[in-house]
Parts: sequence; C-alpha cells; structure tokens
Amino acid sequence: MAQKNQMTKSILEADVAPDCDIYHLFIHSVCSAMKRSGFSRPVIADRMNDALHSQNNEVDQSKLNKWLAPSQAHYMPMHFLPALCYAVRSTEPANVLLKPILFKAVDQRSQLLQQHAELQMEIEERTAMQRYITESLLTNDDQE
Repeated sequence: MAQKNQMTKSILEADVAPDCDIYHLFIHSVCSAMKRSGFSRPVIADRMNDALHSQNNEVDQSKLNKWLAPSQAHYMPMHFLPALCYAVRSTEPANVLLKPILFKAVDQRSQLLQQHAELQMEIEERTAMQRYITESLLTNDDQE
C-alpha cells in the first residue's frame, strides 16, 4: 500500500528530495540548443531582447558568454528562460530544469491533444455504459 501511495503521489510531495543538482546539464542543454538553432550568439541575444521587449538590450553576447561559462559566478536570471527558449527555438533548457521533479514543458497543441484524448476516453466509457444499460433493459424486457 505504501508503495502504491508513492507511485500516485507527486514528487513535489515526496518525503525524499529529488536530485536537482543539474546546473552543468542545463548549461550543456542551452549550448546544444544554441548550436541546433543555427543562430549566432549575437542573434540569440537580439532574439532574447525582442522577447523581453527590452529597450536597453538587457542581453548581449558578453552576458550570454558569462552565463554559459561554468567557471563564471554569473547566472542567467531565471525570468529570462522563456526568452531564451524562444531565442533558440527549443524548450529543452526548460525541460532539463523540470526533469528532476518529473515535469515537462508542453505547448498548447500538446495540451489540446491530451485534452482531446481524455475526452475521447470519456466518450468511450459513456458509450460502453450506455450499451450496458441498453442491454440490461432489453434483457429485462425479454424476461417479462
């Protein structure tokens, strides 16, 4: 029973903390996403500034280099993460951050697909229930 509760309980409510020491994995995922995007660092910085609606260019190549160098003590502010994901056209960096707590970034299309699947299952369950009721009524009519 205790094992079942652990399986159905969210990791956010777990007694044992997940291993969230993922800084180097995060940096690696950002660098990989940057390479796959095909954009140079100055272009990524510009795209981030566009997404941040920044008038004073909060992000530049120098800051990106500092944020992505594991030896540096400067970290990218977390509220820039959505702009970074937009800039590199990937949610992989967000997924790396969410992975220890067993979550994943999903887009609206994925959410709609999941909702559609859930509704389809509900329709099938109700159809089966309706069929059962109909068969029960027909069986009762035959017995009378």
